[in-house]
Amino acid sequence: MKRQLTLVSLYGDKHRDLAALIAECQQLAFEAVGAAFTPYDIRQIHATIVGLERRGPAACNANFSKHRGEDVAMDFAGFLACLRACERIPFEVQLGGFARRDEPFTSRKAVPYERSFSVQGDKVVVMGWPVRGEPRSAPPAASAATRREAPIYPPTLDLIRRTAQRYGILHAYHRAQTDVDNDLFFRIGLVDPEAMTAPATRALEHRARQLMSARPPLVIGIRPEDIYVAAYEDERLPLSSTRTWSLADPGVTGDFVAGLA
Repeated sequence: MKRQLTLVSLYGDKHRDLAALIAECQQLAFEAVGAAFTPYDIRQIHATIVGLERRGPAACNANFSKHRGEDVAMDFAGFLACLRACERIPFEVQLGGFARRDEPFTSRKAVPYERSFSVQGDKVVVMGWPVRGEPRSAPPAASAATRREAPIYPPTLDLIRRTAQRYGILHAYHRAQTDVDNDLFFRIGLVDPEAMTAPATRALEHRARQLMSARPPLVIGIRPEDIYVAAYEDERLPLSSTRTWSLADPGVTGDFVAGLA
């Protein structure tokens, strides 16, 4: 595979609480299917902000070509300047702490409890969402109005991804103009789909969702120094073949990124 680019967050060393949560979920997957589960190295696990994959010699955006049938050149300099000036960065995300009930938002028409952990084909996924304010677990009997007072779940990621289109960069899950994607999505490992029977999948998802729901909400800050341009040859972003440069590094210019081809 030729080298490609993407914009990711939280690559490399992790906050100990995030690393512990990922490790617990990986252990549940191993207990469910044994050697049919291949965990990712904690340091290679990341959450994509938006893909910067290229198509053709003119550095046209691969997602615009694939999903919209358009050849659009990416403006790396403009996008980097936008991110560095963006009032939405830094931001915080919440993982876990979602009870099995309605919340102020949904993800793919599902409640956060269901989306917080899932098996998607051969991928084992943990998910979180931008949050503003102090997360708190309301008792089950609390009214919807009470639960919505705090915290607030802003569409931070969706707006950043939507803004990227101004610079010729289409997010993979913004295929249609009306698509919304505010998910912070971590792949924590791969499973052999043949080992994941429907009962095994349901059992693993139930155990992991219960684990994440029972935990206090984990809030992780994402600052410019936690966001990276990554050059990769393998979409799993293994440490051995992936190079990253922080958004906080002033040497990461549009020309620099364009030259990573």
